[in-house]
Amino acid sequence: MKKLLVILCLFFSLNASSQCVFNQSSTITPPGPYSPGQVVTVNYTLGYFFQLNINWIIAFQINLGPGWTNLQPIIAPVGGGSQSGYWLWDIQNTYPSGLNFGPGWRFVNTTFFGNPDWGSQSTGPFTMRFRVTVDQTCTADNLSISMNVFGDCLTGGWWNGTCCNDPAYNIYNGVVQIILPITPPITHY
Repeated sequence: MKKLLVILCLFFSLNASSQCVFNQSSTITPPGPYSPGQVVTVNYTLGYFFQLNINWIIAFQINLGPGWTNLQPIIAPVGGGSQSGYWLWDIQNTYPSGLNFGPGWRFVNTTFFGNPDWGSQSTGPFTMRFRVTVDQTCTADNLSISMNVFGDCLTGGWWNGTCCNDPAYNIYNGVVQIILPITPPITHY
C-alpha cells in the first residue's frame, strides 16, 4: 500500500504543473548559443491535450525574447483525430474573454452548428515548425523561446467549469553571443 501511495504521489507531483498539456517536446536547429544574423528552426510537439470539462485546444502562442526577429511559420499544427476547421497563423487576436493572443496558430472551428471560437476536438499529438532570426545587435539581448497552449475555456469560446491554465513550455534560454571585432594595434605617428 505504501509503495502504491508513493508511486501515486510521484506521478501527481510530476504532472502537477500541467492540467491539460502533456508530453511536450522540442528541437532547435542549430543548437545554441547564437550570434546576430543566425537563422534558427524550432520543432515543437504537444503529445496530448486532456479535454478537462470538454475544454478543446484552440491556440499555440509563441513567446520570443527581444533578441529575435523575423518569426516565420513553416508547418501549422498537425494533429491526429477529428478536426472540423483549420489552424490559422495570426500575429494578434483578442478573444471574447479579453485574452490577447499572438503570435502563433489559432484554431478556427467550422462545424455546421459550431462556434468559430470553439477549439479543435482533437487531443493530439500536434506538431509544428517555425523559424526565427537573431536580430542584428551589439548587446547580449534575451533569446528566450517558449510556447503557451490555450484551451477554448480560457479564450471565452466555451465554459464548463474549471479551465486549463498550463504554464508556458520553455524551449530555449540564452542571450545573443556578441562577437567583438579584432583590430590590429594602432600606431600613432
